Amino acid sequence: MKFICTILVALALMTTQAFAKTWGLGAVLGAPTGLSANYFLTESRTIHTTLAYDLEGNDHLQLASHYTWRRKDLRLPDLTLGWFYGVGGRFALTEHDHGHNHNSDKVALGPSGTIGVFHEFQQVPLEVFLKVNLTVNLIPDTDADTDLMLGLHYNF
Repeated sequence: MKFICTILVALALMTTQAFAKTWGLGAVLGAPTGLSANYFLTESRTIHTTLAYDLEGNDHLQLASHYTWRRKDLRLPDLTLGWFYGVGGRFALTEHDHGHNHNSDKVALGPSGTIGVFHEFQQVPLEVFLKVNLTVNLIPDTDADTDLMLGLHYNF
């Protein structure tokens, strides 16, 4: 009977912890521009995902996701900033010109890293962040891309 009670308590705690997780939803501006989501696994670990469109480069539509570690230890006189870093990957639909004005769509795929800073406002559940992603495309060709984004999340 103790074993069954222990299992029931463990399941109840896991269910409670699953509902205690929070989301941050918003947008990013820059290269690329689009939607952003941050799923909080814990206070210091998240999965940060962007679905964005690059208006200036060849990587038009891209989906990037990173497992991130967050720290809140950058203290300025009147401002407390946090910073984060992470690893993940990126999938992008690209367009390449072959010299005859015939464009062909391709897929780019590769591992990616991210680093950035954030500020969480005290009075409202908003977070502003600045991040840089570095992606090493392995498919179709090996090359590197850098993305710079300014973003805003509503955390709930």
